Amino acid sequence: MSTPSFKSNSKAKDQPLSLDLQSRVYVPYGKGSGMAFGMGAAEQVAFDTIEKYIYAISEQGAVNVVDFVNVSTPTVLPSLYIDLQGAKATDIEICASKGWVIVATSAADKVSNGKVHIFTTVKRTSLASPTKLKEIIVGPLPDMILPNGDCTKLAVANEGEGAIISGKLVDPEGSAMIVSGLDTASPQVNRVSLANLGSDTELIAKGVHLPLPLNALEYWDIHSDVASDLDFADIRSNYNAAVNLEPEYMAWSGDGTKLYVSLQENSAMVTVDVASATATRIDAYGLKSWAALGIDLVKDKACDLTVYSGLYSMRNPDSIAVVNVDNVDYILTANEGDDKEYGDYEEKWKAKDLISSSGTPKPKGMTITQQAKTAYLSQNSDGADSKRRLSVGSSAVDYTNSSAPQIHKTVMFGGRSLSIYKRLDSGLNLTWDSGSQLEEESCKNFNWAHNGVQDEEFSPVNGTMYNTASTKMKKTLDEMNDPNKDGCSNPLGACPLGQTIDARSPKDGPATEAITAGIACGRLIMVTAGEKNGIIYVYDISDISSPALLFVKHLSPASKDKNPGSAYADKTLGELDPESIILVDEQKSPSGNAGVLFAGAWSGTISWWEFQCPSSYVSPYKPTQTTTTTAAAQTMTPTTVADSSFSMWGSVPTLWLHACIFAFAYQLA
Repeated sequence: MSTPSFKSNSKAKDQPLSLDLQSRVYVPYGKGSGMAFGMGAAEQVAFDTIEKYIYAISEQGAVNVVDFVNVSTPTVLPSLYIDLQGAKATDIEICASKGWVIVATSAADKVSNGKVHIFTTVKRTSLASPTKLKEIIVGPLPDMILPNGDCTKLAVANEGEGAIISGKLVDPEGSAMIVSGLDTASPQVNRVSLANLGSDTELIAKGVHLPLPLNALEYWDIHSDVASDLDFADIRSNYNAAVNLEPEYMAWSGDGTKLYVSLQENSAMVTVDVASATATRIDAYGLKSWAALGIDLVKDKACDLTVYSGLYSMRNPDSIAVVNVDNVDYILTANEGDDKEYGDYEEKWKAKDLISSSGTPKPKGMTITQQAKTAYLSQNSDGADSKRRLSVGSSAVDYTNSSAPQIHKTVMFGGRSLSIYKRLDSGLNLTWDSGSQLEEESCKNFNWAHNGVQDEEFSPVNGTMYNTASTKMKKTLDEMNDPNKDGCSNPLGACPLGQTIDARSPKDGPATEAITAGIACGRLIMVTAGEKNGIIYVYDISDISSPALLFVKHLSPASKDKNPGSAYADKTLGELDPESIILVDEQKSPSGNAGVLFAGAWSGTISWWEFQCPSSYVSPYKPTQTTTTTAAAQTMTPTTVADSSFSMWGSVPTLWLHACIFAFAYQLA
């Protein structure tokens, strides 16, 4: 919840020596029971730094509790859970100092208002399931919640994602909310409207991507080949540009006066003034050019990174994080990529279906500029896969003439990178981008996982998920397990990750989704992981303008040769779809060593990885310091104190003293 603060320096002597797996726990998808791959048992997790419990929300409507007081043996407590009664949970956070578990849930139809629920945390002094304290009505699809540092305020990102209901597109406006008075009977909810940020024309001029501006709605609904299958009439008659803006992720500024709201599908960020609950500006993350950077677009099971003239991609970050370095906020982005799909309208097209081999657009009435045509043909001649995914949103297509829109750029989804932006009063300044490094490193370290894919669709046929899935998913599962279609004959069933090399290359590549930052070994560390391929990337960003890659690891080595069902059954499966990553510093870690929690949504697993610090590192929290080793870490068990907090080195006042000394030391550094 608190934004990491750091005083920069370039000394690398105390960089972590390694990041190593210590333990893993498999979480039920139901209320303390039910184990199966692909059921979304750990969609998001939160860690109570005082009581040392992990909370995992399941898409099946339950919150399971994991005892994490001993990092080597995390244990699910099946009798302690929160029953959400089937509600679709979207996020979970802990206010440890207040003793609160906060859960966001969406309405069943996604377009109606959602809720935020506040429960008590589990207490070690008197074990009992969390008790519900209150619920708060928020906006449509509250995709993320985030308390500020002292839990006096709660930010809510209402994505406002649209849906086809009774044949019509219903698309509410996205918004943010700031909730105060959480400990009162009636918390105050302030809605932050995004409607004042500009018209379609103004937003597009700023580089903000709009999947369906008004003129695009008119083209697809009236003039396109699929017009007869769409009904966008209600949206067009009540249109506001804010229906295109969809908050996905948030972070607080270092001083808590601002809220940064990331709009994934728009590849942009909104700055909110907290005091007035007002959106003050919107800034695009900018298009990324591949004219001088290598990118793998070809599904050929090889690691070939090629440059392509005239090819761009939106960054489309899912997760963001904020660090405050030398009293300046920096926004860290994991550039995953995402798109919109409403019935027969799809924003993401295969290149060959959008533009012919001669460079002529295929959709009815659509044209192309000579510059875009030349670039497209050049990419084809350089070997780009004809199935590479291109956008038909505003970054690529000019819909000024709604009956004859014009392709002016070839634009893909996702930056296949991490970016760092310096936040200035004038907007965002791109300080650093990892370029092609993620793909280069996956080829070098885990070529068997390079741009590979494992997700819920790789669930074994006739499993629990199959019996409860939609008709469309059942068909997909059948195909994924059929060696004559998309499955594999050795091993029989869904393919292992090692047999899906390059599957995502024409789409979004590494697809890093979650990102986190914090302090380890006295250094400022950034951690991310690929959503589909499970590769971890760890950077030292103590020098914020020149990050250093420290480690490249893999969350699930068994996936090289085992499909998820087999690896899940024999408990060798690691995290698949790691949507939630938490860096825990040494002060809050149960073992006394900084580490990272990775939660796999589809694998239903949570793993703990610890940093090993060099012998030269002197911890500001420990009275004496020796070389930090895994063995030593396992022997340091916290003890219960009177106020139910946990301390390894003394009382709560003593910890406050250590914290003050630590902060003062950083100022002197």
